Amino acid sequence: MEHALAQFLAKYTYLAMVALLTAAGMGVPISEDLVLLLAGALSGQGITRFWPTLLGGYLGVLLGDVLIHHWGRKLGPAAYNHPRVRKHISPEREEKLCAHFARHGFLTVVVGRHTPMLRGVVFFLAGASGVPLWKFLLADALSAAVTVPLVVSLGYYFGDHLDEVRRLLHGFEWAAAAVVLVGVGIWWLVRRRIHARLRRPVPPEGRTVS
Repeated sequence: MEHALAQFLAKYTYLAMVALLTAAGMGVPISEDLVLLLAGALSGQGITRFWPTLLGGYLGVLLGDVLIHHWGRKLGPAAYNHPRVRKHISPEREEKLCAHFARHGFLTVVVGRHTPMLRGVVFFLAGASGVPLWKFLLADALSAAVTVPLVVSLGYYFGDHLDEVRRLLHGFEWAAAAVVLVGVGIWWLVRRRIHARLRRPVPPEGRTVS
C-alpha cells in the first residue's frame, strides 16, 4: 500500500495528494497520516515543493472533512435512524447528542480532529446534529493548521525513517485518545456532581439538611 501510494503521489503530485486526502476523509481506508508523511518525504526529495505540498495537504484534509459533515447534514436526523446507528444510539441518546453538539459543537470538532479513531463519526454526527458549516469549518481549519504542518514536516525531515515516524505517530494518537477519554470522563463526573448539587433542595432558614 505504501509503495503504491508513493508512486501515485510521485506521478500526480499535488492533485493526487488532494484526491487521496479527500477520499480518506470520506471513509476510504487510506491513512491520512501516511499520505501526508509521503507527501512531505517527496518534498524533501525535491520531487515537489514544500509550501505547495503543505497547502495541498491542508486543502485535501479540509475538503474530506467538509464533505463528510455535508453528508451528515444532508441526512439530518434521519442519519440516526440507520440500523447500524440506531443499534448503538437510542432516541434518548440521540437527543442528548444533539443537545451536546448545540452547546459544545466547536470544542467537539476540535477534539474529533485530534482523535483519528473517532474523527469521521464526530464529523458526521456534527452535520447530522445541525452544527453550522461555518462553525465546523472554523474548528476543523484551526485544528488542521496544527496537525497537517506537523505531519508534513516530519515526512520532509525524516523521509528516510517513515516506519519509525509512523510508529511514533500511532503511539501519540493512542496517547491523545486516552487523554481525551480521561478528560471527557472527568468532565462528565464533575458536571454530574454540579448538577446534583444544584438539584439539592435548599433548606429552610435556620435548618440544615443532613
